[in-house]
Amino acid sequence: ALEAIGAPLPGESLIIALGAALGHAHQSIVPAFFALWLGAVIGDSLGYVIGRRLGRHALLKHGGRFGLTESRLARAEALFARWGVGVVVVARFFVFLRQLNGVLAGSLGLPWWRFLAANMVGGALWVGVWLTLSDKVSGALVEVLKHLPGLKLVVLGAVVIGLAAVFVVRRRQSGRPHPGH
Repeated sequence: ALEAIGAPLPGESLIIALGAALGHAHQSIVPAFFALWLGAVIGDSLGYVIGRRLGRHALLKHGGRFGLTESRLARAEALFARWGVGVVVVARFFVFLRQLNGVLAGSLGLPWWRFLAANMVGGALWVGVWLTLSDKVSGALVEVLKHLPGLKLVVLGAVVIGLAAVFVVRRRQSGRPHPGH
């Protein structure tokens, strides 16, 4: 809900982590789906009210702290003007738009009932996709790892080798003179 109001929080990461944990524990995702969906819808709806009450001026006045510039706001407004309800649904899947979705819809005067319907559909799709994918992938991975105990060592070895390679490359690059010096 806080991310949907505009706070720069990792909402999508939370959903993925929760889905993976539920998949690992072989628990139902249904209660989590409804709780997350409700939070997403409430958060965007609060953002809508904020946008409706405070408008574009407030977005520009306070948005700079979160990277909202005049040009970014203009691009978002153009998207809303052209696609309206569709933007509300699809914006869930894009970090910057997801965080400003409700606020922009409210400040641009998208009718409440159209916004709410799109918000509910978009929230359900967003939560459903990430929660289901992470649940299924985690559950499948648990089953694979049960039958391949040596795979854990292979994965750990690959991670260690990858980190060592990154360290060596960065170490070599730091010893080279910079271009133009």
